[in-house]
Amino acid sequence: MKTSAVLLASSALRSGRTARWTNGARRSCFFRSSSAFAVAPSVVDTTSSHTSSHRRRVAFGAVAVLFAGSSTTTAVAMCSNDDNAASASVTTAVKSIDDPLKTPPHNKLLPFPESSLRHDTYSGVTLDISKLLIDGSDESDNKLDAETFQEMLGKAIDIWKSENRRGIWIRCPTSHAHLIAPSTNYGFDFQHAEPGYCVLTKWLPTNSISRLPNGPTHQVGIGALVIHPRTGKMLAVQERNGPAAARKLWKMPTGLTDPGEDISSAAVRELKEETGLDCQFDRIICFRQAHGGLFNRSDMFFVCLCKLSPKYEQRLEEGGDIELLPQEEEILCADWIDMEDYAHQSVWKESPLYKEMNGAMLRVAQRGIEYSSDTNNNEGFVAKELPVGFRPGSNTIYVSSRL
Repeated sequence: MKTSAVLLASSALRSGRTARWTNGARRSCFFRSSSAFAVAPSVVDTTSSHTSSHRRRVAFGAVAVLFAGSSTTTAVAMCSNDDNAASASVTTAVKSIDDPLKTPPHNKLLPFPESSLRHDTYSGVTLDISKLLIDGSDESDNKLDAETFQEMLGKAIDIWKSENRRGIWIRCPTSHAHLIAPSTNYGFDFQHAEPGYCVLTKWLPTNSISRLPNGPTHQVGIGALVIHPRTGKMLAVQERNGPAAARKLWKMPTGLTDPGEDISSAAVRELKEETGLDCQFDRIICFRQAHGGLFNRSDMFFVCLCKLSPKYEQRLEEGGDIELLPQEEEILCADWIDMEDYAHQSVWKESPLYKEMNGAMLRVAQRGIEYSSDTNNNEGFVAKELPVGFRPGSNTIYVSSRL
């Protein structure tokens, strides 16, 4: 487990967790209502050369998702991560509505082989430089020289312009980083990068501004609220390192979503990693949006109510206790503390934002914990994993528990 997010800064950051992004995106549309904050999902494809007509994209957690997804994206009253495509290689084909119904015939005048090119429904093309390797050859023995590549790329750009192509994407593996400079000579610029490769883009039309999506803009963090079934105290931890540790701050277990991970799953995982407890996700109590985090990324932080596994109730009935096992590298100590004491820590009291967040948590506890499995009269968002229908896979949608 990487360093946990802290409810102290403007974004819940985790040190050492690398962002993973797909190389394309479509904009999602937001709809507000009194009962839900829903997202009309688009589709992400880890291999497509998105998008010529949409610009906005959002990265959730460590994965670029755009409030959308490919085969198993999470839509929400927020959205979460794609279950399959995020963990797949960007060279793995994922069926998507961004795929052309009929791939245009390969132009034999192009200097690049058909296997290295991918078309999308936005008149865009992706060039995967790794596919330029000779089949069966070792990368170290097959270095396409920069001068030859620049000549090939220039010829290809002329052809793509004549075909009215729009967004051009180049996926360049680290082993061929020497081909980045020839690409930038033709006006390509970085869109995103991660270990092993980078992606560059160029917008070909000269009569319109680029409609290609920006790089990743968001990450998703969770905070897990767990209430002791007998004492009504909340589970809290103190971290070994970071700003919360410097202030000796008690905080709920927190962290960032992993690639391809739902918000609900992340809450359960973080609880297990930081405290050793087995829990079940119940619902989202509230969420916070912050800006100006690492690399100027924005942050979505979800406070999740989680329910202890039934085995702990049985253990309490037998006269036992609930054993906490703090994660050795990150967590200094874990304990059950009174929620009023938690909320009255000086850091929280000085922050109108966290007074509001803690107030929402207190209201849940003061009513006596009623979980969504027991009643439909609770505030918050419950998770429902449902089939997409028009394509394989399922999405998790978070809807008002009162609906």
